[in-house]
Amino acid sequence: MEENRENENLTEGPKESYVPRPTWQLWAARVALVLVILFVAYQILSIATGGK
Repeated sequence: MEENRENENLTEGPKESYVPRPTWQLWAARVALVLVILFVAYQILSIATGGK
């Protein structure tokens, strides 16, 4: 039974290696995060000042 499990692992083939994300996606995520943080800060300030 253990031999069958070992053979199953060998027939799977090579596993795909990690491929990093493109640089533009990283920068887009960073910019989007900054925009979301600024928007939330604006909303909190708006609530704190009574909407003025």
